[in-house]
Amino acid sequence: MTVVEAPSAPPAAPAPGGRGRRYFYGWNIVGAAAAAMFASSALQGYGTGAFLVPMSDDLDWSRTEFLLAITVGQFVMAVTSLYIGGVLDQHGPRPLMLVGTAIAAIALLIIAEVTELWQWVLVRGLAVALGTALAGGLVVNVSMSKWFVERRGRAIGVAAMGISLSGVVIPPALTALVDGVGWRSAWQLLTIGFVALMLPAALVMRRRPEDHGWHPDGRSDDEVRAGGGDAARRDAAMSLTRREALRTRTMWMLIFAFGMSSLSLLALAIQTIPYLTDSGFERGTAAAMLGLFALPGLVTRPFWGLLAERIHPRFLAAGAFLCLAGGIVIVIPGARSGSEPAVAAGYLLAGVGIAGNLPMQELLWATFFGRRYLGQVRGASMPFNLLFSASGPLLVSAYFDATGSYTGVLLTMAGALLLGMVVILLVQPPRRPDPAPEPAVAAEVRP
Repeated sequence: MTVVEAPSAPPAAPAPGGRGRRYFYGWNIVGAAAAAMFASSALQGYGTGAFLVPMSDDLDWSRTEFLLAITVGQFVMAVTSLYIGGVLDQHGPRPLMLVGTAIAAIALLIIAEVTELWQWVLVRGLAVALGTALAGGLVVNVSMSKWFVERRGRAIGVAAMGISLSGVVIPPALTALVDGVGWRSAWQLLTIGFVALMLPAALVMRRRPEDHGWHPDGRSDDEVRAGGGDAARRDAAMSLTRREALRTRTMWMLIFAFGMSSLSLLALAIQTIPYLTDSGFERGTAAAMLGLFALPGLVTRPFWGLLAERIHPRFLAAGAFLCLAGGIVIVIPGARSGSEPAVAAGYLLAGVGIAGNLPMQELLWATFFGRRYLGQVRGASMPFNLLFSASGPLLVSAYFDATGSYTGVLLTMAGALLLGMVVILLVQPPRRPDPAPEPAVAAEVRP
């Protein structure tokens, strides 16, 4: 089916003929993406640990029961991502983000009133997950990859600082808030902050630069006529549809490798505070350690992005996997002995790995499969990553409930990271069909 879209008004009037330097609206997209990732990370990862023990104790739930909602939420996000990729390619991120923000905000207010487990699972597992799926990482990362090609690494790296900032700010702030005003009031205040960030971010977002008289990376018409922007033209011409991508070995190797890393990402974000408090650390100290886990990303993510413009992202991704695995291995004996310096060192090293993981993943998908149908391709791959991610916190909680220890499951996650590292080093670009020229009008042929 061919979908022809009417051109929409540009966010800023282009210079006549594209002559002269002008501010590139794509950097507004990066800023909005950073804000959206900050807000969605607070809900999906870094903020959850602050509520786990207080809500479980107050409502007489086990930790596994509490995390059931998180697991259900990952399944909901997985299913949702199958459908939003095509909508994102066709209509852009703004309508998805506005709807998602409204759904998540209403659900967060309802969470403050829950008294039964089924209510928590329904609202957190279904509504909050649906809202953040429509407004969060998949939507904003695909959008940035459409606005940037040559500078894609730095754009995604800078925007991903929003996740890191969330990890530094949210755990200690939200832990203090929950301890000070109670978990019900904390959910209400979290809602206000979420809307204050997400609503302006959604209004800034746009589908792709060509809709508004721009070229990727901010190149002018004169630069393009002179031969600039070759990378963007090749990227568009060599893009694979979802159907073509699913037939490649490359896609399945990427899914498996990043699935291995996803086992530990959400698990560490959610389980760090209960893990360290169970090991004898104060809640404030545990929240600070989670902040250390996110701190390297705040400092290093732009550099990961810049490096990826010079070194193939798969090599950098392998390094990120190794850092994360090494950090986990250092944290385990440090937590058992009560050594704050050892635990801090382990979380810092793991944080360096986390810092490189997300931007390298987004860059590899865009590099291997192009930007024209990237929403559909990422939408097809996301369910697998989310299912791995959903399994992590539940595995940790179930293992702890059964054994009273975290050691075995954390070592297993470190081993999975090393396996993923090997696979990511072996992955190669997909074999492509004969390239087709970029359409002259704003039309897309959807498979």
